[in-house]
Amino acid sequence: MTPDHPSCSGCGHLDRRQFLASASVLSLGALVAGCGDGVISGPEQLPDGIPQPFRIDPATIPELAPVGGRTVVVSGASSPVLVERVGSQQFRALSLVCPHRGSIVNVAADGLRCPNHDARFANNGTWLSGQPTADLTPLDVRRNADGSLLVGGALTPAVLGLDRNAIVFLTTPTGNAPAAQTVAITNGGGGILGNLAVSLAYGANQRTGWLAIALSDSAAPATLTLTALRGTLPVGNYTATVTVGVGSGAQTIAVSLLIQDPTTPASLQLSTAALTFAAPVGTVPAAQTVQCNNAGGGTLTGLSVAIAYGATGTNWLSASFNQVTAPATLTVRPAVGALAVGTYTAIITVLAAGVASRTVAVTLTVSPAGLVVTLSAWPALANVGGVAGSVGNVNGGPVAITRLSATSFGAFSMRCPHAGTTITVVSGTSFRCPNHGALFNSAGVWQSSPQRAENLTPLTVIYTPGATTLSVV
Repeated sequence: MTPDHPSCSGCGHLDRRQFLASASVLSLGALVAGCGDGVISGPEQLPDGIPQPFRIDPATIPELAPVGGRTVVVSGASSPVLVERVGSQQFRALSLVCPHRGSIVNVAADGLRCPNHDARFANNGTWLSGQPTADLTPLDVRRNADGSLLVGGALTPAVLGLDRNAIVFLTTPTGNAPAAQTVAITNGGGGILGNLAVSLAYGANQRTGWLAIALSDSAAPATLTLTALRGTLPVGNYTATVTVGVGSGAQTIAVSLLIQDPTTPASLQLSTAALTFAAPVGTVPAAQTVQCNNAGGGTLTGLSVAIAYGATGTNWLSASFNQVTAPATLTVRPAVGALAVGTYTAIITVLAAGVASRTVAVTLTVSPAGLVVTLSAWPALANVGGVAGSVGNVNGGPVAITRLSATSFGAFSMRCPHAGTTITVVSGTSFRCPNHGALFNSAGVWQSSPQRAENLTPLTVIYTPGATTLSVV
């Protein structure tokens, strides 16, 4: 069958030069012909539907240039993957292994069809009709700094990332308007981070209308541009909070417009008075920064810090300035090292020559080792009985989480006890094995299927009520 066969319409074809070294070509014509029609049995060994991550460069692939463009790729001996551009800078990928018996599904403009038992899927992989089975397996797609894509591996949730969480605009009553500043919005997970929402709230009992915000795209990666409109505002420090995202996964940016009075003495101004860190045992969380500015006239110099630790541990925090004269950036980084599980506190005192000091309260929460799951990344876990699948891997296999109560969670291996097939989540409340249809409730208990199955294998969950993460070991 040639690539122009109707069952292949709407799909692109690549030659080897269009891929980076780790990715190889899969002729879509050969893919369709190799599957054939009327097949009544699947392969003897179910192929791996989740390939190891490989790189492609969409800039070299004409079929991926327009939104909606698609192409099929394969890496090494893995099964074929359908890659599609779904936004200006967003892509998704689907394994073309049919969850029912492992045949490779055909790709057409109007959807996807398995030639084995005629299961039919929408272009996004959702099962539509024919042989009942699970949806096609979505795969991780991550954008590299050079614009190439890392495709493959189990889909992880989108994670909102901001390159800064504090912005300070500096000016004087007669000075120039401060230059606009930007915040890079990224997706630190897999999948697509879309429908970005941005909101603005001004400090209580303060002037409003002095900040303008503009978002470059409704999906990550995007750029948020902030512009301070000084107008006729008098000397003072004006604050606002910009919120990016929705619900528990949202993040905030603290914004200050500092209008300095050059006729008054120098004074120290910090962009925040508190920092919070969280990390598993033995890891190092990302550093955070505090902007240090002069709220008055003259020169503010001699910047330095002193650290006082709480009762639970010492010498776990470092803090350093990029320069000793304001404006300056203070970088704060915990060194978790051999710290035990628990909560640690410290106070950083920021000092400068001839002015009153300021303090920053720091809290570090050290969680147990193992798979760490951020609850806000899985909306289904907000409700008791909700389940989330493929949240990560433990002992080489995918893990599912279920919320058992307001203060407790359970975790299960996603390998079906009957034949080892990876189960899937059904409507965010239960599990089903796509192989023989075994159904399990949110507690991992077998409910029904033609073949009797054991309950899902439980894993150990470590969770502190009220915490934003849990650990699975």
